[in-house]
Amino acid sequence: MSSYLSFIRDKMISSKDRKVPQVVVLGLEKAGKSSVVNRLLYGTVSDAQPSQLTCFINVTYGKSIITIIEADEETSRESPYFQDILSEIDGVVFVIDTQTLRHVEASFEYIFSLLEKIPRKTSILFLANKTDVANSIPFPDLLQDEAFQVIMTDIDRSVSIYPVSAKTGENFYTAFDWIISRMTGRTPLREEVNPKRVIILQEGGVPAFDYIFDASIEEHDSTLLGGLISALNIMATTIFESESVMDVVKLGRVKMIIRKMGGWSIVLFVDRDDSESKAQSLAEEILNAFVEEKERDPTKEMPKQVKYEILTKIPEIAILLDKQFDDEEDQY
Repeated sequence: MSSYLSFIRDKMISSKDRKVPQVVVLGLEKAGKSSVVNRLLYGTVSDAQPSQLTCFINVTYGKSIITIIEADEETSRESPYFQDILSEIDGVVFVIDTQTLRHVEASFEYIFSLLEKIPRKTSILFLANKTDVANSIPFPDLLQDEAFQVIMTDIDRSVSIYPVSAKTGENFYTAFDWIISRMTGRTPLREEVNPKRVIILQEGGVPAFDYIFDASIEEHDSTLLGGLISALNIMATTIFESESVMDVVKLGRVKMIIRKMGGWSIVLFVDRDDSESKAQSLAEEILNAFVEEKERDPTKEMPKQVKYEILTKIPEIAILLDKQFDDEEDQY
């Protein structure tokens, strides 16, 4: 392990000459470090057992190339080689397992043991991971943790925290947008998404939910659109003899991101060049929020106000809707 860490240190020095931003991913065992790296690499997470070895790999993120270094707890605490690595990196990502209070407290103890070894110029991102797990620690409670308050009040450090799920992708790219922009000085364009419209369909293509974000686009019959999506998916399953459905369809200046869950399908219209991975993540979040509401009250009608309430459960969509509301107010 020492020789490998020495190799990583030497590689970092050569990367520095080429100005490649370098990020260390840290966290306790089973916090989700490998899941974070896999989602950055492949846009998804496998069920494979996490590796305890230190890894060093380059990742393309938008128009940036970044070096990701993942290290286990023992290596980060005890290896003198790793202390050299910490002194050179541009960003640190601490993955916190939010399943229980014990996990959270142990994570902050671990963080404090390393904090003095991280240069003050280095941006630090906390990922409050596993928000998809039932009964995980609520994010507001995490923010009130005394240890975290001490870190956040250190005005000489650039620090942020996001509730995420590396498994589902929820809020994941928003969090990484923050640290990538701090390290590179530019917005990671790969992760831009401009929702135009969202339609949720029942089996057979019958619309159950329709919301237009961009007032400048033409409103077409949602029933006809639903029929088009159903036809495309029937064609895809027939040709490929598979249970899967089409997930991206490009039409002119827009593309349709299509996801399916149970008896529901969602179609999210975005700009043609928008990030597909982030758009898929947003589509899944919207569909999950819709299904949750339907399961609570299957007979509930879906007037615009109810649709608005469902959409504002997703932070990025809520920001978009707030801006849309402000723009409408400015017109009067």
